[in-house]
Amino acid sequence: MQSPEKPVAVFRRSPRSWGFWWRTIVTLGIYVLTNWRLNQISLTTRRLTQRRGNVLTGNETAMSLERVTDINVNKSLLGSILGYGDIVIQSAGSDSAEISFTSLQNPDKLRELIFDVKDGRLDEEKL
Repeated sequence: MQSPEKPVAVFRRSPRSWGFWWRTIVTLGIYVLTNWRLNQISLTTRRLTQRRGNVLTGNETAMSLERVTDINVNKSLLGSILGYGDIVIQSAGSDSAEISFTSLQNPDKLRELIFDVKDGRLDEEKL
């Protein structure tokens, strides 16, 4: 009777090769680009829309600018230096955040634009 087969060693492609790193960088680049394109906040003269998603799924939340009640912007020290931060937007009749976005580029500008549109400083004729 023979003894059962036992693994001795497993060999894989070396992570020290140029081909390994090239495929890794391309794959991560495609992921980051796709993630960047599919996650956004759009501001129009009447509504605010957030799209969230990835290659397989997607979600969209829209709210009328008239319903916006509170906008919170949080920035870390590095975020203040590099111009990014987190934004949380709440609407009337909701206890939780309806729109939230982490690591958003220029969150202060978005907040100012929302207030400008709500106050009538930016209207459809000027745009």
